[in-house]
Amino acid sequence: MVNLSTFYNLNIYNTEGKYVGKVTEVVLNIKKGRISFFKTKALTEDNKNVGLRDVLRNSMRLVPDEEVGPVKTEGIIDIPYEIVSAVGDIIIIDQEKFVQYQAAQQKKKAVPQRKKSPITKPMQKN
Repeated sequence: MVNLSTFYNLNIYNTEGKYVGKVTEVVLNIKKGRISFFKTKALTEDNKNVGLRDVLRNSMRLVPDEEVGPVKTEGIIDIPYEIVSAVGDIIIIDQEKFVQYQAAQQKKKAVPQRKKSPITKPMQKN
């Protein structure tokens, strides 16, 4: 068993050794009892410090199974727990799986969603 607080502010690197960001939020799937996503702000090596205010503001979300989709927030990267290769002093993610995940997310954004028209009932004659 691991405390969630151990994940906060861990640096995230990909398998190619590139810095991805720092964990700012952990998204849990309550029904399955596991981590769904790590969220990070895309940061450069020079600007790796995240303030306490950011950590407290975005600390943790608990969501039901149906709502586990990525939250649309500017500057935030979703990192599915399935692509995490290792967790220790840092988190390492599989770069190939991460690229595939991002491509799938871009396809979802590119496909326009059709609005469902309301179902109308025929009018009854009196």
